[in-house]
Amino acid sequence: MYIIAFLLLICWSLLGSFDLTYYHEKKYSLHLHRESIREHAYHTIRSICYPIIIFTLFYKDFQGIIFWIGITAIIIDTIFFILDAFEEKNSRNKWGGLSHGESITHLFSNTIHYCAITTILLSKIYLSPSPEYPQYLSITAIIFSIGGTLTAAQHIWKLYTFTANSSL
Repeated sequence: MYIIAFLLLICWSLLGSFDLTYYHEKKYSLHLHRESIREHAYHTIRSICYPIIIFTLFYKDFQGIIFWIGITAIIIDTIFFILDAFEEKNSRNKWGGLSHGESITHLFSNTIHYCAITTILLSKIYLSPSPEYPQYLSITAIIFSIGGTLTAAQHIWKLYTFTANSSL
């Protein structure tokens, strides 16, 4: 079951990275446009949740407060996922709405996102306490947590820069 969670984590992260790099940064540069800055703010909150979820749920078989921090991050992420879905219609008007390709990317990315989380939670229920937590999952989780933290910092910086420049 851990190997399935691992594979889903890889797919979720790759699709999310593609969506961010290609659509949000290269094609639309959402952080540069007043009408899409709210969407970027929602993405910023979700980007903060990502490394928290990955570290608290995938790095080790944490129990107690660390586990519950992960569950709280999932709840916050889900709330902002819903808000983001509603905001995209307003945010993308100047480009004719959300493109078909990005819509499909979101569909797969978010489906795999929740499948990965569900699988790791089921692993914790049915395989815990595990005599040895998979090292490949821990290594991947720490790498993705670091990368996700850098991405979150980049989102925060771009949001700050937009806010600072728009007040001039």
